[in-house]
Amino acid sequence: FRSVGPIISGELKAAREATIRAELGGSMLEVAVEEGQSISRGTLLGRIETRTLDDARQSASSAVRSAENQVALAQREVERTQKLVTAGALAERDLDVVRNNVSMAEAQLADARARLASAERQLGDAVLRAPFAGIVSDRAVNVGDVVGLGTALFTVIDPSSMRLEAAVPSEDLSRLKVG
Repeated sequence: FRSVGPIISGELKAAREATIRAELGGSMLEVAVEEGQSISRGTLLGRIETRTLDDARQSASSAVRSAENQVALAQREVERTQKLVTAGALAERDLDVVRNNVSMAEAQLADARARLASAERQLGDAVLRAPFAGIVSDRAVNVGDVVGLGTALFTVIDPSSMRLEAAVPSEDLSRLKVG
């Protein structure tokens, strides 16, 4: 072993590092990586249990179907009422009422679609993936652990971005050079 340069002590840190946190609470169903494992971008790191979210998505999906049916029914009622108003059998205000029913049904449909999109987004948050290629430097969870919103689960580092941060005594500064 041959020593070149002054003896220094410091900390080796990755300039590019990501801490993957839980975006929802629940039990860890799957932990797919080990500490020290090399991973590529998009690699599955783990999954959080989603039973209640599955129920919310199913409920929102049913609400969308129901609201779509209500919109279609309200639109058919507008067509029928329009014909009756044209024929003089109903007053114009009756047409206004059924048009208002279409607007209300469309609003309910928009609300149901928003709830479905929200449930699907939350389900997506239950699947944890690597944001970039690198190495799993920390795995803070195991299968069965219950995690809360914001809990740090994994840390991924890019080993090509490693930098040494060290202090050098001032008397050794003249012995340092680039490279």
